[in-house]
Amino acid sequence: MIVLKYKNNDSFAQMQITDYIFKIEKQIFVMRIPKDYRTAMKLINSVPRKSKQKRGRKKDITKLFYKIDHFIKKGDLTAIKPYYLRRFRDVAVVPVSEITYKGISQVEKLMLKALSGFTGFFEHIITCNNFSYFDNLQEKLEAKGISFRDRFLHDIIIIELSRIHIGIDNYTSYMNAIRYFQANYLKTVLHDPFYFPDVSIVSHALRAIPLEALRQFFLELLEETYEFKIVINRILIWDAQFVHSNSSDHFNKEKGSYNDPDAGFCRHQGKIYGVGYKVSTIYAYCGNRSVPIYCELFPGNTDEYTVFKETFKHFFTLGFESPLIILADAGPYSIEILEWIFEMGIIPLINSKKSIKYQNITKLNDNFYVNMDFIPFDWTKEDLILMMNIRSEIERQFSHNIVVYHARRANVRGLEMVSKHRYLILILDLLKINTAYKLGRPDMIGKARTFIMTKGVDLYSIFPEIAKEDGFQILLPQYSRNPTFLRMG
Repeated sequence: MIVLKYKNNDSFAQMQITDYIFKIEKQIFVMRIPKDYRTAMKLINSVPRKSKQKRGRKKDITKLFYKIDHFIKKGDLTAIKPYYLRRFRDVAVVPVSEITYKGISQVEKLMLKALSGFTGFFEHIITCNNFSYFDNLQEKLEAKGISFRDRFLHDIIIIELSRIHIGIDNYTSYMNAIRYFQANYLKTVLHDPFYFPDVSIVSHALRAIPLEALRQFFLELLEETYEFKIVINRILIWDAQFVHSNSSDHFNKEKGSYNDPDAGFCRHQGKIYGVGYKVSTIYAYCGNRSVPIYCELFPGNTDEYTVFKETFKHFFTLGFESPLIILADAGPYSIEILEWIFEMGIIPLINSKKSIKYQNITKLNDNFYVNMDFIPFDWTKEDLILMMNIRSEIERQFSHNIVVYHARRANVRGLEMVSKHRYLILILDLLKINTAYKLGRPDMIGKARTFIMTKGVDLYSIFPEIAKEDGFQILLPQYSRNPTFLRMG
């Protein structure tokens, strides 16, 4: 509603279209003030027009005037305020009585509950999850004539996950380290504890597994994560991380391609990354935890508009619950993307490029620029900054891929093989998340350096040392190596 106030005459009020659709909001102008007078007259006596196009362009008279939907306040997609959108329930703590997985002793349960410094054994990841999936997969593939050379796919997958978990970037180095140290390693969870596979059988097995089979195992783990109410699709964050292919950056003129023909040469914001792939990943932000829920790889020279749209298009076909908000950096920003997301009933918080001038862009701070046409009308600047700050969470999620797993460069080439490499990393992340829940330690969810020991260590030697670090005093250590301790006040 536009209200005109005069000194010597009665006030005048004019209703607007939005007043009939939403609650009435008054715009009051004091007509004796020149600035108010000019603004009011423009609103009352003219239809708002878009700025004229530059000379030389073909003019379309129908585009001079705004359509009726311009006057409808956009973004009224949720009544929840940003402060509450960021709040999530804590993950439930599973009681000790429900931890009944075969192979986990009472001492291990006691350590998990009493010692925060003990983050579990790697074997717990295998014990608490259904790795018979790979036995069934091997049976199906062998029925189709695919050979695994009389070796267990189950064991090869576990050993490959172990290699990634330790952070050794190629299997040859991993195999040499195990043979050098003669580690009593993973014996309790392998089908064949007396055979350690060499490079050729691991490479053959990973090539024989269909990418879709690894993706399906990831989705089954994700279904469990939803079931445990660890993840909620309220706020999704998207970004792409570059991974270098096992290929030279030099173009092979004889072949007419790079050594990895599927890869592309990536440049981003003036920085040269080389030949590889953009790993497009969606994370669900849930307060004190973030969970990977979808991933897809593209050649490194693919533009981010295409990467973003294709990723979400395929994600939405999976049938998971739709989010309320999608967060992304400025890479995929465009009006088409904003409208596409908005029409699905989702608020697109995609950082705008600050160089854009002829759109309804608001500067929030030096880092954040937002198109206000797609934002709830009652969100303040402070609300938007609060929500936009969430986007940096995906950078923290990406960092452990390089710092912990040493996955900046894939040890394989080809779109399918590099995709398998990345899905094994995401599978390991979900296995850790689900295992932490199943063992009653939700405090370990989202921490990359968990389950860092194996049962090959001397349990009763390491146990008292961890207890001391957690503030316990060992009683009569010279008589017994059993875990008897008293917490210090």
